[in-house]
Amino acid sequence: MKSLHIKVIFYLLIIGAAAGSIGIILTILMHTIQHYAFGYGFHGEVSFREVVEYASPLRRLIVLTGCGVLVGGAWFVIHRICPPLVSIKQTVDDPTREMPVKTTVVHAVLQIITVALGSPLGREVAPREMSAAFATKLSQVFHVDTETRKLLLACASGAGLAAVYNVPLAAAIFSLETLLMRWDYRSVSAAFLCSGTAVYVVRQGLGDLVQYPLPQVAFGESTVLFAALIGPFIAIAVIIFEKSLKPFPCISRNNPKIIVAAIISFFLIGVLSMYYPEILGNGKAGNQLSFTDRISWQYGLGLLSTKWLAVILATAAGAYGGRITPSMMLGGMIGLISAIFWNMLFPGISVSVAVIAFVGAAIFLGLAQKMPVTAVVFLLELSRFSPAYLFPLCVCLATSLWVYNTLQFANLPVKSWEESQRHPYMAYILSHIIKQ
Repeated sequence: MKSLHIKVIFYLLIIGAAAGSIGIILTILMHTIQHYAFGYGFHGEVSFREVVEYASPLRRLIVLTGCGVLVGGAWFVIHRICPPLVSIKQTVDDPTREMPVKTTVVHAVLQIITVALGSPLGREVAPREMSAAFATKLSQVFHVDTETRKLLLACASGAGLAAVYNVPLAAAIFSLETLLMRWDYRSVSAAFLCSGTAVYVVRQGLGDLVQYPLPQVAFGESTVLFAALIGPFIAIAVIIFEKSLKPFPCISRNNPKIIVAAIISFFLIGVLSMYYPEILGNGKAGNQLSFTDRISWQYGLGLLSTKWLAVILATAAGAYGGRITPSMMLGGMIGLISAIFWNMLFPGISVSVAVIAFVGAAIFLGLAQKMPVTAVVFLLELSRFSPAYLFPLCVCLATSLWVYNTLQFANLPVKSWEESQRHPYMAYILSHIIKQ
């Protein structure tokens, strides 16, 4: 059993501390920009949902149009004059492809600024990329070998996620499930050490923040049964969502036309936000409403359609950002709407709307981001909900994952191991067959 060398432990501690510091800096930067952009000021602790609801519809439109100018102009310049961006997945799969540190830092900060200005994409990619860029530089300084560099990069990415959401366990699983795709002793130890260090540092600076401090909601057998029934519909929704985003951006980011496209796209997002302000930002505002069952199905349907359209528009504009919280919001709204309709049709066997919204958010996230195990743990850590919620979560995941894989791969025969790498779930299954 291969264990961690003392030098690797030292590297992981440094990377974890750096990721935590990056998380603190980016969180403060984002909140500062949000308050100034939407005009709420610094009068006590308020959520972003309250900030955007407080701002006038016209102000939202102006801020989002300005965000479009920044999105189009800044990323056009980056793609035109800077070294090509290298994604975390690319550098983990091939550690010889190093991330350009300066370009990556600017690229990450731009993501945070645009999300703070209302871009409907997530904020989690920025700290992950900056942490990975730091790991790249550290690997160069200490001349680490290729296999260790891959481990450090994957753990750095997970630590960035841990830092921004205060989720050490989910972030460690994320590194293992989506990047390293292995669960040996060395990898597990490294992932937990790095993510744990990052969260420890963040809690020293920002405190032990709970992203969704929600009340525990009781649920019965009917809710668990409905969670199983709704799984296939969530799977179909995820497939449609993926197909709707696939064509974008249709204009190259180094083409000047992308600037005009970005301004128009974000202007349209601003128009949508005049009626549905909760679509702005990564999606946390909408999750707060669905997880507490505070909106009608009509408003939920409006948020679902406008958030979906806003994500398409932002992607078409060439904006960068994560998909974690936007995916959660879409899944949560699907869960909320379906549960409300179920209760209207079958009042005798009603289900908990809040629980189904929570389950829908987790399963949509798990399928859309190809991280089903991470998503289940992630939602529980974000909310500090009881492990009792694992029952409906796992039941829904079982039915949705089966339908998702069946629809995705029914007409895609895997002819070789190399081809299977394009399909993470199929590759995971084949790896165990081969080991046998």
